[in-house]
Amino acid sequence: MISIVTGGAIGDEGKGKVVAFLAKNYDIIVRAGGGPNAGHTVDGSRYVCQVTSGFVNEKALLLIGRGTAINPKTLLNEIEKYNLHDRVKVDHGCTIIEQEDIENEKELVERIGSVGTGTGTARVKRVLRTAKIARDVPELNPYIIDVQGYVLNNLDKNILIEGVQGFCLDLMDAIYYPHVTSQCTIASQFCSDVGIGPRDIDNVYCCVKAFTTRVGTGKLLNEWNEEDRLKINERGTISGRLRRVGDFDIKTTKRALKANSANFLVINSVDKLYPEMAGVKSNKDIPNHIYNHYYDLVINKLQFKGTVYLGTGQDYNDMVRLIIGK
Repeated sequence: MISIVTGGAIGDEGKGKVVAFLAKNYDIIVRAGGGPNAGHTVDGSRYVCQVTSGFVNEKALLLIGRGTAINPKTLLNEIEKYNLHDRVKVDHGCTIIEQEDIENEKELVERIGSVGTGTGTARVKRVLRTAKIARDVPELNPYIIDVQGYVLNNLDKNILIEGVQGFCLDLMDAIYYPHVTSQCTIASQFCSDVGIGPRDIDNVYCCVKAFTTRVGTGKLLNEWNEEDRLKINERGTISGRLRRVGDFDIKTTKRALKANSANFLVINSVDKLYPEMAGVKSNKDIPNHIYNHYYDLVINKLQFKGTVYLGTGQDYNDMVRLIIGK
């Protein structure tokens, strides 16, 4: 079984939590795409931006796919912090972020609200064939393997692929451009970031939140006022900036589900809209008015026929499956 976790909005959808929740079912967990610009929160106290959030499964092998940009210092710090020395392997072809890339990205910080990690400018060098890759960095030698080859030789195992960013941040998306990231951000791209074909994928989990948030500038549907935004009080994992908040975007979510060929939908942070949902893990404990709201959203508005989970708290096990026909 091979599954991919993707974002269905503008990032900040809780992908890290979902990967951590699913991790116990997988032998191999792969971080695909992005770089240190894409921080994933595992729970209230742990987050990563280079290794996969699936490190919570202590038996899983943790891989970093070829499409991920690597800041060696950041990666090595995460390996040390979570004691992952014997579990992490990095593809020999990952693009390396150097100090000059961080310096050269300062203009993007001002112009489009980039978090300034050098990921985009390092990718420019990769396109120009001037970037260093992981095999060129001696400090990474203990972790270097051919991730694509390894995964292709183990397609019979349970593999979870952790995508990054969100549907609306796709580099090729004309609606949100130029306030986008430096790569495509749908499931097919994450296949490429690992080096496998789309027909190998069994499941795609598309993650959104009960409301929409984004860090930085750019479009946001029906943005909330300052007073209401502070009630949510979310900050970007990497930037630390207060997230802007807007309404749940039905049209975009519907499109993201189709573009990702998703058969699972995860709606996170339901407890922030409905405090009585905090920590709920059983379908029978969902209050009727909340159940009816999400039933209507999923069946009538999104017209989604797959499996649905609701995120109900900061802990990655705070999840409940929405059983249609309660």
